[in-house]
Amino acid sequence: MRNVAPLHPEAKRVQEIIGELEKGVTPPVSIPQMRMLMRARTKRLAADPPEVARVVNHTLEQDGRAVPVRIYYPEAPSPEALQPALVWNHGGGFVVGDLDMIETICRVVCRDGNVVVVSVDYGLAPERKFPSGLDDVVAATRHVARNGAKLGIDAKRLAIGGDSAGGNLAAATAQALQGRDGIEIRYQVLVYPVTDLTCSQPSYEDLGTGYPLTKERMANYIKLYLTDPGQATDPRASPLLAKSLAGQPPALVLLAGLDPLVDEGAAYARKLREAGVEAEVVEVPDHPHGFLGWSREAEAARRGQQLIATRLRERLQA
Repeated sequence: MRNVAPLHPEAKRVQEIIGELEKGVTPPVSIPQMRMLMRARTKRLAADPPEVARVVNHTLEQDGRAVPVRIYYPEAPSPEALQPALVWNHGGGFVVGDLDMIETICRVVCRDGNVVVVSVDYGLAPERKFPSGLDDVVAATRHVARNGAKLGIDAKRLAIGGDSAGGNLAAATAQALQGRDGIEIRYQVLVYPVTDLTCSQPSYEDLGTGYPLTKERMANYIKLYLTDPGQATDPRASPLLAKSLAGQPPALVLLAGLDPLVDEGAAYARKLREAGVEAEVVEVPDHPHGFLGWSREAEAARRGQQLIATRLRERLQA
């Protein structure tokens, strides 16, 4: 059994708030109710979103389907200036979450990172099974790379990222696109990413109960996401299982120490390094999964958002 840090008081308070929001809710929980609860949690725990220069709602086509994206623009040095961009993907176990869930995160990173943030509303399971959501993110990232000038974006200064399931989609998209069709992703930000849908990492057993994300809840998400359990070994679903990560973009991997996903996030960073790719790992040892969105209650969330903004500014401004 691993040594774990005690739960930080601010994280304990957040767990109490989540308990209050979910009071009276008993399993099994329907998909609409799961999504409603996540919206309520976001509304209560995220700080008010700051102002940015401009927000544009845009729709692109993917295999005949509309994929909504929300684009956040920082102040530009001039009207014709092309700015660096981050394609960001929300978490939610591939089943819940939407653009509003990460409104505060996107705006803070946009404003303080001085970067255009393209937030992708990819299709959710079980209505849209694997690899549909991934296809949406790949299409959105390709669209940004190919149409940068029209969007006010410098496609040569492009990053991708996401938290939890969104981190999975970001890593898988980087694997699918990096260096192909003239697309170069300069940096990736993976926040407690899902990288191994086989659930075989030790932290699933060590940290699988007692926190907002449990082993049981993650298993249910995966069951809803995959059509066949055998798809868990497909590297598009489990980026950690790719044969090689050589040539992937440098990464910031932000982890929660009290998270059943912590080992697979650390393993992905380690595999990047073994392939000669720079990977910075920052672990918040006394917080559980999901803390990045708790900026109304948790200093760790505010620090995490600022770290992401800082790294993007450092990596994409030159």
